[in-house]
Amino acid sequence: MKVAFNSTKITPKDFIGKPMAGYSRKDPCLGKLDDIHAYGVLLNINNGNNNNYLLMISVDILKLPLSIVEYIKKRLILKFKSLNPDEIFLHATHTHSSFDLTGEFYYPGGALGFIKGVMFADNKNDRFIVRITNRIVRMVSKLFEDLEPCTIAWKKESFNPDIVLNRRWPTRKVLPDLGVIAFKKLEDNKIIGIIINYSCHPTTLSYKNDKLSADFPGRVISIIDDLTSGSIKAIYFNGPSGDLNPITTSGTNLEKIEKDKTISYDQLGTYKHTKKIGYSIGEEALKVAKSIPKKDYSTLTEVDINTKRFLIPQKDAKYYSKVWFSNKAKWVLKKYFLFKIAKFDYKSVNFPFFTVERKNLKNYGKTVIHFIKFTAGNGNTFGIITIPGELFEDIGKTLISHAPTKKENTLIFQNTQDWIGYLFPLEMYIKEGGYEPFMCFSPLCGAYIENNAKKLLKEINDKS
Repeated sequence: MKVAFNSTKITPKDFIGKPMAGYSRKDPCLGKLDDIHAYGVLLNINNGNNNNYLLMISVDILKLPLSIVEYIKKRLILKFKSLNPDEIFLHATHTHSSFDLTGEFYYPGGALGFIKGVMFADNKNDRFIVRITNRIVRMVSKLFEDLEPCTIAWKKESFNPDIVLNRRWPTRKVLPDLGVIAFKKLEDNKIIGIIINYSCHPTTLSYKNDKLSADFPGRVISIIDDLTSGSIKAIYFNGPSGDLNPITTSGTNLEKIEKDKTISYDQLGTYKHTKKIGYSIGEEALKVAKSIPKKDYSTLTEVDINTKRFLIPQKDAKYYSKVWFSNKAKWVLKKYFLFKIAKFDYKSVNFPFFTVERKNLKNYGKTVIHFIKFTAGNGNTFGIITIPGELFEDIGKTLISHAPTKKENTLIFQNTQDWIGYLFPLEMYIKEGGYEPFMCFSPLCGAYIENNAKKLLKEINDKS
């Protein structure tokens, strides 16, 4: 078994004036707080019978839709013949202070600019996407060169030193899992690098921020680099955090926030908050990695990648409640107006933000989920569930409970391989409503993702 870590800076030289993604801002990028990067970790598992690879890449971008992921994969496979598509995983950290790749944030001017972008912005950022891809290809080339023998171990703990709250249910006790997968050199037992998995929206910087930043995931990496003088590499993957916001200027009086949720939604966090939260997560992740006993380390004997591709219908749920009219108005506006006018078939556009398939005169969104099962030489197993969107906390907990690996040995990487939308429980949509349906391919995305993930996990369980 071998591993390699690497990263590449993807900040463009002409970053001033580029459209930023995540909020309907009035201005484009006007400065820089820190650089954005793509990070990679490459595993080579050679058990004598098979020589398999697993490549995981995390990018400081709001989202990577399926079409962009497939483009990057094609470029990688063209260069590296030993890789196959299902061995490559691309993740967006979801920073709201990076650049727009998909067009809907192209026009400044607040909400009206956003709507104009959804309707008319056939992607104008293709050159930047190609540049990112070129950098990733060079980074992966270096990963293949740097592969070295290693052992692996993992550990999870609940972690929330008042840095995360649930914006939908503020008084709920939020205890996200901090997952760490650590790799040690075979020859001297020193840590080579760590994979970090935590659940929090990268929105420490508010909608008023107009400067480029990787947000707190970037500071997680930087503090580990500082604390270890660069000897330990790190890569960050966001967990289920569709409804989990950072605590910046809202304070921690959750009862007060419950009465007025705008206190959470309208936080005005600064770079000071970005560093505080990033450093807190990074320092704890390093502590967790160093606390893993030597006896828990082993080599991997097998990596089993399970894939499920499916279609999501473009329709609304059948129900009636006090928020029905508000939800229906948004959905009708999107489906019968914005979606019709926008170039969602994208026959002439390289990188759409939904991959749409037309069947029987109806639109369906194409997407994909995975379960990666790792089996170590000591008999221990752990798993990673990949989810193509912003998964709400409740669904994340449900999926982990259905995984064929134990709860303490299972992680979820959201915004991986695609971005199909906010993935919220149907019950929340029916009872609470909100802006999320406007952003998704369909209000049913969460339910379809949950049900198909459960089916995939059940199939794996039944085979075991």
